[in-house]
Amino acid sequence: MRRCISLSAARLAVHRGVLVMAAPLALVAQPARRGTPQSLDTTRVTATRYETELGRQPRQIQVITREEIARTAATEVADLLKKRAALDVVQYPGQLAGVGIRGFRPQTGGITQRTLVLIDGRPSGATNLALLDIANIERIEVIKGAASTLYGSSAMAGVVNIVTQRRTGALGGSLSAQGGSFGTSEFVVQGGGRLGSGIDADVSIHRLDQRNDFRVGDGNLFRERLDADRAFKIYPAGNRPNRFVSDTIGDGRTITFTSQNATSGSARVGAALGSAWRLDASVDGFRGDDIPSPGDLYQPFPSRKDAERLGGSLDLRGTLGRATTLVRAYRTDERSGSFNRPDGDRFISFDGRTRTDGAQAQLTLPFGAHRLLIGSDLSRQRATSSRFTAANTRGAPFAPDAEIRSLAAFAEGALSFADDRVSATVGARADRVTLALLSTPFRPDVTGGDSDFTVITPSAGLRATLWPGVALHTSVGQAFVAPDPFGRAGLAVQQGTGGVNVTVGNPALDAERSTTVDVGLRVATTDGAFDGDVTYFATDIRDRNVAARATFTGATRPRLSDGAIVNRVDTRVNAGDATIRGLEVRARYDLLRAAGGAQSLALQITGTRLFRAREASPLVTVDGARFANQTAFTPASVFTAAQLGASSVSDIRNVSDMVAAVGLEYDDRSRWTFGAYGRYVGERLDTDFSDFADISDIRYPRYATVDLMAALQVSARVRLQATVANATDENIYEKRGFNLPGRNVAVRLVTRF
Repeated sequence: MRRCISLSAARLAVHRGVLVMAAPLALVAQPARRGTPQSLDTTRVTATRYETELGRQPRQIQVITREEIARTAATEVADLLKKRAALDVVQYPGQLAGVGIRGFRPQTGGITQRTLVLIDGRPSGATNLALLDIANIERIEVIKGAASTLYGSSAMAGVVNIVTQRRTGALGGSLSAQGGSFGTSEFVVQGGGRLGSGIDADVSIHRLDQRNDFRVGDGNLFRERLDADRAFKIYPAGNRPNRFVSDTIGDGRTITFTSQNATSGSARVGAALGSAWRLDASVDGFRGDDIPSPGDLYQPFPSRKDAERLGGSLDLRGTLGRATTLVRAYRTDERSGSFNRPDGDRFISFDGRTRTDGAQAQLTLPFGAHRLLIGSDLSRQRATSSRFTAANTRGAPFAPDAEIRSLAAFAEGALSFADDRVSATVGARADRVTLALLSTPFRPDVTGGDSDFTVITPSAGLRATLWPGVALHTSVGQAFVAPDPFGRAGLAVQQGTGGVNVTVGNPALDAERSTTVDVGLRVATTDGAFDGDVTYFATDIRDRNVAARATFTGATRPRLSDGAIVNRVDTRVNAGDATIRGLEVRARYDLLRAAGGAQSLALQITGTRLFRAREASPLVTVDGARFANQTAFTPASVFTAAQLGASSVSDIRNVSDMVAAVGLEYDDRSRWTFGAYGRYVGERLDTDFSDFADISDIRYPRYATVDLMAALQVSARVRLQATVANATDENIYEKRGFNLPGRNVAVRLVTRF
C-alpha cells in the first residue's frame, strides 16, 4: 500500500511521454489567484456557523480552496471530495453520487443521510451530489466528525459546506470554453460585482455536453503493480468456499448509454440596508434531460431519466449592538423521473421528489476574546413519489410519502485564553423531531400518523499550543440520525397469499446515535513551508435500526379485529452497534519556499487509514406462537415478543480501509503551473449482485490513479489550461460493475473581462 502511494508521487510528472496539463473540467471560470498560499492560522471558515480562523478550531476541518479546485480534474462535487479531501465515494455513470466521511457508508438517496451537505451554511437538500452546481464554488469546507450540535440530524459523519463566490467589488467576469475526450464540450460564463449604490449581484451559467459514450481504461499500470485484477467473493453462510473472481470486465470497452448533457447555474442579488444590515437573495439549479445510464456491466439494464434541482435562500445579516445576526429562509426541490424503457415510445414510470425547506436564526456575541453563538433552526424535509403503469396512468408508489420536521435550539461558546494559545468550544443542541407518515395517493393500505421525540447532542473541543508551531487538539461530540418515518409511525396492511401482510411502525424506535472522540497534533513551521496534522478518531454507534419480523403459519394464524388472517408482521427495533477507529493524516511541504525561493514546489498528502469499521447486527426474532389463534390481534403487540439473537459482525459496506490523495505542484508565481495528483483506494467490502444465482459478499481490490495538469497564464486576462485525467488509463469503479472513464484529455481557455 505504501509502495503504491510512493509510486504515485514519484512518477507524477511523466508517464509514457504524456505532458501533465490542466485545470478542472467544469469548475474554474476564472484563473486561479496568484500569491502566497494562506496558512491555517489565517484561513477563515464558516461551517462552524460563524466566521473564524481555521487554526483556532479544535474540530477537524479541511478546506478545499479555489486554487485547489482550479487544479483538479473534476466534473462533479463528488470528484472534488474524493480527490482533494480523500473521502469515500459511491459514484455511478448517469449523474448519481454520494460521499461518506470517516468510515460511514456513502449514500445516494433518502432523507435519513449521515453526511450533511450545505450550501453557504444552509441545508442543500441534496440526496444526489451530482445535481449540485459545480461552476461557482469559492471553496469547500469539510467538518470531519460529529456535527449534530451545530446542524442536528444527518451530521453524524460530518458536514460538507459548499461556499459560493460573492463579488461585491467592481463589475467583472469570465468566459471559459473547453473541449475534450468523448466529444465533450463545456462552457461557463460568470460575472458580478457592484451594480449601483448598495446593490451587488452574481450570475453563473454552466453547460456540459458529452456527445459520445466513454471508454473504460485498459492501461492499468497501477493495477498490475498492485496485483489487483481480481476480487474476492465471500460466503458468510459458509455454503460455498470463498474464492477469487476476475475483475477485468470492461477493459478497453466503450460503454453505451454514457453520453450526457446538463445545464446548471446560480444567481444572487444583494442590497445594503443602511450601514449595518444587508439582504441577499440567491438561487441555484441543475437540469439534465434524458440522462442515460448503462446499468451494471454484469447485469446490463440501460435506462434514462430526467433530473432537476432548484434551491434558494433569502438572508438578512447585520449587527445588533455588538452581536452579529443572521436570519434566513430557504427551500430546495430535487426531482428525478425514470423512464420505463431507454428507447422508443416511453413514459416516466417513476418520479421521486425531495423538498427541503426551513429557517435559521442566530446571534454571535463577542465577550472580549470569547464568543457565544445562540440560535434556532426550523426544518422540514419531505419525500414523495409517483409510479405510472402506463402513460398518464398512475399506480401505487413503492414507498408512502413521508417527512421529517425539526425545531431546534442550540448554543456554543468559543473561548480563548493565554493570548489565544488555548482555545475551547463547548456547545449543545436540543432537537424536537416529528416523523410524519403522510396520506399517500393510491396507497389505501397506508395509515398516516405522526411520532415525536427529543434529542440532545452536546460537544466540546480544546486546542492548546504546546510551543510555537506545535498544537494539540481534541474534540468529543454526540450525533444522531432520525429514524425513517415509516419505521416509527407507519401502518400498512397489504393483501398476501391467504391472508394479509402488516408493516407497523415502532413508536418506541429511537434515533441512531453516535459518540465521536478525536485527538491530534498539528505542526507548522513559521515560514509556512510545512503544515501537517495527524489525528486519531474513534466513533461508537448505538441504537441502530434493524428489521424484525413475526411470521405465522397454518391454522393458528391470528386475526385482526376485522377478521383478516395475518401472515406476517414487519417492524423495526433498536438493536446492534458499530465501531469505527482510524487515523487521518494531512501534510503540505513546499520545498522551494523552505529554501527561500520565490516559486513554489509543494508536495501534499491527505489520507485516512481505518483500523476498524465494523457493524454488529443481531438477529431479531419474534415468538409467533404467543399469538396463536388470537381473534383481535393488534400488530403492535409483537414488540412484547421480540427477542435478540446472536449478532453477525461485518465490515461497513463501501468503505475503504485506506484512502489517500497525494499531489505535487509547481507554480512559478508568474505564468506556469504544473501538477500531478494521485489517488489510492484500499480494499472495500460490498454485496455482490453480479450473478443473482450466486449472491455473496465481495471484497473489491485496491486501485490507484493519477491526474496530470498544466496551465499557462497567457496574459493578464487569458489563461490556457489542460488536464489528463486517469493518465495511466486504469479500469476503475466506485461501485463494482459501474465502471468509470479511462484516460481523458481536456483543454480549456479562460478569458476575463
